Amino acid sequence: MSCVDAKTMVEGTDFEKKHTPLIQCNDVVKAGEIFEVKIQTAGVEHPMEDGHFIQFIELKVGDVPLVRVDLTQYAKPEVVVYIKAPSEDHKGQVMKLTAYMYCNLHGIWKYEKEIKIE
Repeated sequence: MSCVDAKTMVEGTDFEKKHTPLIQCNDVVKAGEIFEVKIQTAGVEHPMEDGHFIQFIELKVGDVPLVRVDLTQYAKPEVVVYIKAPSEDHKGQVMKLTAYMYCNLHGIWKYEKEIKIE
């Protein structure tokens, strides 16, 4: 399993970029707000062929699973979900999102992003 950071996203190899589940969403959200989270490969499209494809994409907040999408070779490895930020009691805190992407040949990859709650 590989966890990449912003540096890897810019300087990484095409192999790393096509397996890494990039999280795209606002860096700051309001408490209780519903916001969009998009997960896709990090700049290089992964092949989706009979013998080589992304089998699932998963999103967690901390250790809590939010969503998992199982894919076949006929789907695009991209997911858009809408999640609700924590309540007013969490203002000023940080919420950590973790995305996982599983390639049937190259294993599981993850990416983490911190979101500030205001």
